[in-house]
Amino acid sequence: MSVIRRHHLTFLPAIILIIWLVLPALVVGQIPSKEVLLLQLQVAKKEDTLRVKRLNQLAQWYLKTQPDTSLRYAQEALQLAKKLKDKPGQALGLYYLGQVYYSHSNFNQAINQYLAALELYQQAKNGVGQAQVHNALGQVYYYSSQISSSLKAHQQALNLYQKLQNKRGEAEALGYIGHIYEKKSDYAQALTYQRNALKIYEALDDKTGLSKIYDNLGSIYEDQENYEKAFEYFDKAYQVNKALNNQLEMIVNLNDLGDIYRKQGEYQQALTHTRQACDLAKQLNQKYQVRSALRDLAKTYVLLKDYQKAHELLEQSYLLYSEIYDEESARQIARMQTLYETSQKEKQIAVLEKDQKIALIFRYLFAGGALMLLVIGWVIFSRQRLRIKSNREIIEQNKRIYEAQQALVQTELENTQLNEQKLKTELENKQLKEQNLQAELEAKSKELTTHALHIIQKNKMLEGLKDRLRDIKRQDKKDANKQIQQAINMINYSFSMDKDWDDFKKVFEEVHQAFFTQLQEKHPDLTPAETRLCALLKLKLNSKDIAAIMGISQDSLRIARYRLRKKLQLPKEIKLNNFVAHIG
Repeated sequence: MSVIRRHHLTFLPAIILIIWLVLPALVVGQIPSKEVLLLQLQVAKKEDTLRVKRLNQLAQWYLKTQPDTSLRYAQEALQLAKKLKDKPGQALGLYYLGQVYYSHSNFNQAINQYLAALELYQQAKNGVGQAQVHNALGQVYYYSSQISSSLKAHQQALNLYQKLQNKRGEAEALGYIGHIYEKKSDYAQALTYQRNALKIYEALDDKTGLSKIYDNLGSIYEDQENYEKAFEYFDKAYQVNKALNNQLEMIVNLNDLGDIYRKQGEYQQALTHTRQACDLAKQLNQKYQVRSALRDLAKTYVLLKDYQKAHELLEQSYLLYSEIYDEESARQIARMQTLYETSQKEKQIAVLEKDQKIALIFRYLFAGGALMLLVIGWVIFSRQRLRIKSNREIIEQNKRIYEAQQALVQTELENTQLNEQKLKTELENKQLKEQNLQAELEAKSKELTTHALHIIQKNKMLEGLKDRLRDIKRQDKKDANKQIQQAINMINYSFSMDKDWDDFKKVFEEVHQAFFTQLQEKHPDLTPAETRLCALLKLKLNSKDIAAIMGISQDSLRIARYRLRKKLQLPKEIKLNNFVAHIG
């Protein structure tokens, strides 16, 4: 080996140690980069609490970009933490599992993971961990329309942070609570909480926190139609995010500023800001934001009476929506498959652990039985030496007892094998049943889409026939007028028939079982037409198709949507489509 190579090998451990110690120091006060974490994970011991910590940090790193990878690291951290009885590591792993389920909109699973994490934090008397979980629970409750529970959870987080004198956590909780009061239209309370949060972030010089509160305050003033104040805070948020180069938040800020300009009648300024938001969203490939900006531009051009340009922008928005919908559907299917497979693996692990426990019990029983037989044999042998003649009957009796015990052990062993086979068969039947249910759900979804398309085609044909008959009627042939009018009446009657709707509703309820029940419980005063409109919005159909199904014009549909929003008492910030999507 050359001198140079020996020299390199001599210093190799030192180089590794420098990498291990120095790299985390380069990001003081922050989580190390994922590259550093992966390197540290490779050299860490296989069973160590430090490895649990690194796995949880990797779960946090991948949470927003690759949720499936985050799920894998969180599960690995949780399993290792359980093995090591590392309760803080278990709690953090459960918290990140909840975050993954929340990102997949699987709210029930997210709540279960958060509550399990909360119990561990309470046992460890970890106030910061408890507060963090309460805030996470508040977010899940909010997006699952449990507003009272959401407010209670955020208030518990606030109380904990205040008790711990954790100012940054206190400001975060205040912002959440203020946002809830804004959605409840209690603007006085909303402003109080947001201003208190603002004071704390100003004292901490936390730019990221300040930008969030500025945006929240702008939203409140926009709801109150105080556009001057709203513009002031939206602009402050934009300037802070611009200084931080937080381009994703800059898109939102520019869109907000464009809205304010449009509502104040300053259309050219509105176009300028909204175009900037659109261009930045395109650069960052943020398709949802691009679509939002295109729609806002179309609104401005409508106010400028440039209907052709507005139509072009809306057409672009519609095409982009179709593309987003296709991509989101594919991602959702992949995510659901991952969650399903994970659930199946967890069930299999539980069954294997149960089998291992049963096998261990039988090993103990067998050892005990063998020991007992040895003792009995020794007793028999000892007594046999003293009383060979007189105890022959006793020996024969003990022999029969021994044979009976052996038969009993054999019978128990056979029963155990039968039970194991039965458990295996039940597991296979359960898996087959779940696969059949998944296939049936997919078939019902296809049937629902086909049924909707059938209604659209039927109504479009009837509408065309109706227009044709009207044209004939305008030709003023008196001998045909009466018959044509009757035909038009029949077509109108056909539009009002509910048979197609009943069939559609039947298939819809098989796919979205709780939709109509929850809708009626929350809003019992909805008319049948408004219920139909909600169902069609749940399917994410475009306005043109919804109007065709309901047999009304698109102008009438816009009026119907407006009346529905009013009846549902939705704030301006909540989109009708998003609200309906979270029902059922």
